[in-house]
Amino acid sequence: MPSVLARGAAPVTAAGLALALALAAAPPATASAGDVRVRVGVTGGPYTASVGLVITGPRTLFGGFYCAADGLSATPLTALVDADEQYGLGGVQARWDAAKQDFVVTSIHGDAADSKKKWNAYVNEKKITAGPCHTAIKGGDKIRWTLEA
Repeated sequence: MPSVLARGAAPVTAAGLALALALAAAPPATASAGDVRVRVGVTGGPYTASVGLVITGPRTLFGGFYCAADGLSATPLTALVDADEQYGLGGVQARWDAAKQDFVVTSIHGDAADSKKKWNAYVNEKKITAGPCHTAIKGGDKIRWTLEA
């Protein structure tokens, strides 16, 4: 014999259940003002990766230095650090170069730069000429970090 709750309940269709579950799911991560969505890749060393959309924006990085092109825009380095945080690239390390007033990437996923190889950034397949915190990126850009001689 059905319970009182079952007798008074309305039938639920599969579409209704799917809608209820969709509404109950956690909301997607939202971007802050100045944030953009880009794709990030890592090549050149034993570790190679290409990740989905990365939400990135100007932010404080390693040791408290603010990284933003023109003080407002996301950069190749913020995209790399955010890709590591969002997709687990295995760690990003960089050092501050006081002479350049910018960061130099020293390691991605344990693949370290040395006297013969360094990490270079490309935006839409064009090698950047300014430092990684002085180069602005925009939504839809493809960012690639490559360990090169």
